[in-house]
Amino acid sequence: MNNNKYVSIKTIIYDIVKYPFTEGIQTEDIALYLNNLLSLVGSPFMFNKKIVDIDIKNYKAPLPCDLIQIEGTRYMINCSDNNKRYLPLSWASNIYNSYLHCDGSPDLTCNSEDSYSVNNGFIYTSFEEGILQIAYLAIVSDEEGFPMIPDNVQFKQALKYYILWQYAEPSYYRGEITDKVYNDIQQKYAWYVGAATNSFNMPSMDRMESMKNGLIRLFQGMNHHSQFWNNFNKKENFRQ
Repeated sequence: MNNNKYVSIKTIIYDIVKYPFTEGIQTEDIALYLNNLLSLVGSPFMFNKKIVDIDIKNYKAPLPCDLIQIEGTRYMINCSDNNKRYLPLSWASNIYNSYLHCDGSPDLTCNSEDSYSVNNGFIYTSFEEGILQIAYLAIVSDEEGFPMIPDNVQFKQALKYYILWQYAEPSYYRGEITDKVYNDIQQKYAWYVGAATNSFNMPSMDRMESMKNGLIRLFQGMNHHSQFWNNFNKKENFRQ
C-alpha cells in the first residue's frame, strides 16, 4: 500500500555509486530512470492528485507539464445569482475532434454536448472559451524540480536494480561483467518491480469498503459521472 510519502532521489545515489559500472551517474540520470520506472509500474496510487483551472481559448489550452493521467474534467459556468456551477465533460467520441477545431472549420458552429480530447500536449474542448477544471495525476517533484521517489521499500529497491540493470547492460555486452552478476541484477529487478506493483495496487481497508459499496448494488445508478462520482462510495439504502 502507498503511504503517500516521498523521498528525494538523492537518497538513492549513495546506494548506487558503490558499484563500479555506475561511475559518473548524475541526479538527472536517476530522474530519467525514475520516470521510466513509474511508467512501467503504472499504479495510479504512486502519483499526486491535483486540481487546476485552465483557460480555454479558441477551443484549446496547453496541458500541465507534470500531467500523467486525467481523472476528470468539468466546465465552470456562471449562474444568474453569481454562483459558480460546474458541468462535467465527456471524452469526445468523434475521431476528428481535434481537426474540428482548426481555424475556419464549419463544424465549429455546430452544437453538441460538451466534450474534450487530448492531443500532443493540448486539450481540445467543444466550447470556444471558458474555464476548465482538470483533476489529474501528477509526478511529485521537489523544490529543484526533480521527481521524488515513493517512500516504499519495494519500489526503492526496484529503482536501484532498474538503474543497475541499465548501466550493467553495456558492460555485459562488452564482456566487462560476468553472466552471474548480470543475471542476478535482472532477477532482483524482476522480483522487486513485481513486489512494488502489488504493494501499490493493494487497497486499504477503507478503500476496499468504498469499492464494495460502489460495486455491490441492486440498482446501478447511471448518473455517477454527472455527479462527479460523489456518491459512488455510499452504501445503498432500502426503505422498509
